[in-house]
Amino acid sequence: MTYEFYKVMHLLGLILLFSGLSSALALKMSGVPFAGPVKKMAFIMHGVGLVIMVIAGFGLAARMGLMGNMPGWIYAKITIWVVLAISISLAKRKGQIGWPLMVLFVGLGTTAAWLAVTKPF
Repeated sequence: MTYEFYKVMHLLGLILLFSGLSSALALKMSGVPFAGPVKKMAFIMHGVGLVIMVIAGFGLAARMGLMGNMPGWIYAKITIWVVLAISISLAKRKGQIGWPLMVLFVGLGTTAAWLAVTKPF
C-alpha cells in the first residue's frame, strides 16, 4: 500500500480517537448518564481509532524505511499513543473536571503532530 494510503488511514484513526475522547468527556461533564449505546459508541470510536492509528503508523514507518532502526521520535509517539489509549478511562472516571483534561488531550495530540512533522531526534 502507498504512503498516502497509510497517511489518510492514520488521520482517520486520529479523528476517531479524538471523537471518542471528546464524546466521553462531554457526556461526563454534562452529567448525562454515561451508559448504554452512548458509552459504547464513544469507546468503540476510541478503540477503533487506536487500532487504525497504530497499524497505519507502523505502515508509514515502513514506507519511510525506518523499521530497521527506529528513531527516537517514533518511540516518543508510541509513548503518547499509550497515554492516549488509557485516557478514555481518565475521561470516564474524572471527566467532570473537564477543561484541564481536554487541554491535556489536545496537548498530547499536538506534541505527537509536532514530532511527526519536525522529527527532532
